Amino acid sequence: MLSRIFLMLAIITLALLGAVVGVQADTLELKDGTILNNCFIRDEGIRLLVWESMADVGTPKMRIIPRSQIKPQSNGRPFILERDDNWDIKPNLPDLTITFIEMNPKLAGLHGRVAYDQLGRPILRGKGLPDLGDRAVMEPEEVAKGLKLKYSPGEEITLTAHVKNVGFTASKPFTYTWYIDNTQVKSGKYSNSLKEMEETTFELKWKWQEGFHHVTFKVTSDQQEISIINNEATDPLWGFAFTFIVHPERVKTWHQHRSAMGTFCFEDFYRWHVDLMNTLFKAAVFPSSPEGVIARVRLDKIIYAENPQKAADERFSPDGIRYDQGGWNWIGDAERTGKWEPESKEWRNSTEWSLPHELGHQLGITDWYALDYEGKPDHVWPDNNEPVSHFQNHPCQMMHWHGPQVFGEVDAAYLNMTYDKPRGYFGDYYFAIPRENFLRIVDINGNGVPNAKVEIFQRGVVVDTDGQPGEDHGVKYFPVVEDGDFGPPVSKDPVIVGTTDTDGVIRLPNRPVAEVRTLNGHHRQPNPFGNINVVGQRGLMLVKVTKNDRPAYYYLEIYDFCTAWFRGQKDKYTIVLKTPYGSVDSPLPPVDVKAERIDQEHVKVSWSHPKVVHETQYLEKVIGYRVYRRIGPMGLNDRPWFSVATLGPDATEFTIDLTQKPMDTEWFNRNNRFAVTSIGELGIESEMVEGPVIPE
Repeated sequence: MLSRIFLMLAIITLALLGAVVGVQADTLELKDGTILNNCFIRDEGIRLLVWESMADVGTPKMRIIPRSQIKPQSNGRPFILERDDNWDIKPNLPDLTITFIEMNPKLAGLHGRVAYDQLGRPILRGKGLPDLGDRAVMEPEEVAKGLKLKYSPGEEITLTAHVKNVGFTASKPFTYTWYIDNTQVKSGKYSNSLKEMEETTFELKWKWQEGFHHVTFKVTSDQQEISIINNEATDPLWGFAFTFIVHPERVKTWHQHRSAMGTFCFEDFYRWHVDLMNTLFKAAVFPSSPEGVIARVRLDKIIYAENPQKAADERFSPDGIRYDQGGWNWIGDAERTGKWEPESKEWRNSTEWSLPHELGHQLGITDWYALDYEGKPDHVWPDNNEPVSHFQNHPCQMMHWHGPQVFGEVDAAYLNMTYDKPRGYFGDYYFAIPRENFLRIVDINGNGVPNAKVEIFQRGVVVDTDGQPGEDHGVKYFPVVEDGDFGPPVSKDPVIVGTTDTDGVIRLPNRPVAEVRTLNGHHRQPNPFGNINVVGQRGLMLVKVTKNDRPAYYYLEIYDFCTAWFRGQKDKYTIVLKTPYGSVDSPLPPVDVKAERIDQEHVKVSWSHPKVVHETQYLEKVIGYRVYRRIGPMGLNDRPWFSVATLGPDATEFTIDLTQKPMDTEWFNRNNRFAVTSIGELGIESEMVEGPVIPE
């Protein structure tokens, strides 16, 4: 009798916990000054989902706040996570969830069946595929023609919903409903009870239809549950099918604490991350993906395995093919040692941004941080001899900095192009390079720089100095050592050498390659990067432009070429590189430019007026000065000069507040460079005259 009384008291206490005791929870500050206290927040990158009270947790009653409205904390995070131990109190309630909806028959994937040769060519081969010899390089469709890669209209599909009770007491009978595109197609009642962590399944037969269709499975119970947002699951039927493999003990460990999903459930937390990928796909709106990404992902299967690695190896069917499009296998210290510890409170109540990133790899998209480069002593800035470095042009994207970012434009366009193709290739979109590519070298006023020497060096290659150079449209290119090693730093010797024409233009040569085609529709053909590999090391080239013995450095990254291709510039693409050089009708430049640190936050830049050469000559007349600043050792097109002041003709100094600057991405170091130009009539500027480097 006493035990029943104590149990009733515990239930009453739990019910009143949010209102009476109070749960210490998260703090969120908005840019308009609004502060939300003791709320429960889930970060979805483009937005935050907020339960404003404990009573709302696990319900659809969530406030959606765009990320642009959030005031970041001092640590850069969007909110302060402050949940106390009351968050993890286990309610004496059931909790029905749909862990996954499996689809059969399954389509073939290509994971494990794309081999890379010494020249970096991705070639379909291996068990389960016919051996076509050299034909396989250019005829991937013939290699894969025996695989089931798509469904036929009218083909019978079996959908199996897995329902699990992830609460702490048995469930009562419940009803279920199937929907296709929001239209009910089947319903029924489950008359039994599900014990804690017990699972059951429900099937639906459906005739396949072409197009973008969704399936929804929903359970409805009269019983109070811990959460109701997990009583319904919707999957894109055209989505890429993922398989998760997890040790049962890991699932049990997650069942001991509440996660950001508001439930005590491993499956809920990680299914959310699959849905989150689709949310970010929709938001990846760019010129080449104006509607976002039409590709989708879905969780097709969870394998609970005492030996996850063995289970992963066994994903290959006896015919040698894996019938999924990727997935994830949880193997950590606990699986190796058998000592199970819960994830930290911060981990399980935050977004695991590494997972959408890693699942992106499963879809064939690469690490864009492979284009970051710290530089080497072979190529240095002449003012302080620090290496010319590079940081990827658009680091704020999922495949560079993980979350909270959307997927980038090249990834979005690639997935749109291949949403109905099997996964297994990696980075073959690096082959998407326009047929003709040009550099236009311009001066500070945007005019072409004629007769400038252009030398291009490449990362991932060693130039074969004994080889015979080739020539394409008057520009020389040099052979490289093809030994399968794509890891060398930017080459000491140039791979391309040429001179700009009278308009400042140079056509990049299409260097010979070993051609290859992929099932995704990409074709490695002669191009400026040569035998570009699919990890990206060769996708970075350093450009050295020299005019009047003054060098200027720039980086060309494959990302920009691919972006142009996906935007429709498949035939011709021109990159403009702006130099610090003056024009023929520029005014005389300032002289004796100096930079002197005043304190940690201020630098004084000073200069002298140019000497008058020709009295009243209007081209030489100076009507003002412009002061510039640049931060870091990267290429001039990576993090370029920016103007900090425009002054009158009598000015000879300006004090710069170092805290006032564009919020660009600075990397490697924050050394400051300063320069001054003279301004002539019509806004024409002189060459840029630099002062000494001010270390960070």
